[in-house]
Parts: sequence; structure tokens; C-alpha cells
Amino acid sequence: MKLRVLLFFSVFLIVGCQSSPEEAAIARQLKEYPQSRVQDIYKSFCQDYLGPEHLIPDPEYARNYLKSELAGFREDLDNHLYEEPSQMYCPVGDQGNYVRVDLSAVLKGRVSEDALLDAFVRSANEGWKVSPEEWIAKWNDIAGIIRKHFSDIPGAEQDLVRLDSLIREGNLIMHHSPEFEAAYHPHYRIISKDIFESDIKPLID
Repeated sequence: MKLRVLLFFSVFLIVGCQSSPEEAAIARQLKEYPQSRVQDIYKSFCQDYLGPEHLIPDPEYARNYLKSELAGFREDLDNHLYEEPSQMYCPVGDQGNYVRVDLSAVLKGRVSEDALLDAFVRSANEGWKVSPEEWIAKWNDIAGIIRKHFSDIPGAEQDLVRLDSLIREGNLIMHHSPEFEAAYHPHYRIISKDIFESDIKPLID
């Protein structure tokens, strides 16, 4: 409890004071998703610079996977296993190159399956914004910021060491932490900012 209070005040001070874009992005993540761990911060920045995890040569497979996830998401909501998220989209990282669009936007009829799938496939097939080497250098800078300003995140140092080991082994793509999964049950697709602004945001707003 004491750690949680200290973390809250750290976030409050950084949000309220002048800070780097990276610090502001981390503070935003912790404010909107207080159960985030370092792994979730890593994932947010990684998605900002590398986008969706893979190119999508087979849109039909992506379509079937989306339909399956939507069906499971709808069933879980109908069974009151958890509540719908409070927001349908949010930017990732410090640059906002990509936006997470929650699948609730489809379930509520704001965005069609076809529109979301098309935006997702086009975004994924744009490729990474930076090289793996550039991303690793960027993450090392972010890790330093976490150690300096956000060390109160539960398990921060252990997670940083574990992520460093995974990255050295060539693993750049990470899942959400178990704590994030349990608290927020994430169901979303990553859309590039330009495609989101032109094709998806007007439908949601």
C-alpha cells in the first residue's frame, strides 16, 4: 500500500511538472493503468516504435482471429466476468505513432469489423518505424528513466533485468504482464496514427 501511494505521488508530480516526453508517457500509462508493470511500459513504447508485432500476409487469417476474439470478448462481457473499458482508444509510447483501438468499439457498433481489420492490416504492413538496434538503444534510455524516476513500480528492477536478458536473446516482442492482463483484460488492435485519424477516429467520435 505504501509503495502504491508513493508511486501515485511520483506520477502526480511528473504529470504536473515539466518532464521529458518519455517520462510523461510513462506517467500517463501509470495514471490510466495503475496496475501496469515495467513489462507493460516496455510494450507500450515497443508498439510505438515497432507497431503491430508482425506483417500480415494473410488477411483472412487475421479476420478469423478477430472474429474469434470478438466472440470471446462478447461472451465474457455478457457473463459479467469484467466490465467494458472506459476508453475506446489510447496512444502508445511517447511519439504516438500508433493507437490502441479497443475491440469494444466494434462491439458497440462504432467501428465495423471490416473497417478495423483493414486499418490493422494496413498498419501492420507498413513495417517498423526504426531498426531493432535503434529500438534497443531507445529502450535502454527508457529503462534509465524508469530506474531514476519510477523505481517504485512493483518489481521494477527485477523486470528490467529480466527484459534485458530477453532482449539480448533476440526477443523484442513482449506480452502484457499477468497483473495487467488480470486487471484490464486487454482486447485491442494497433493502428497507425495516420490511418486511425483518417479512418477510425471519425467513426468512434
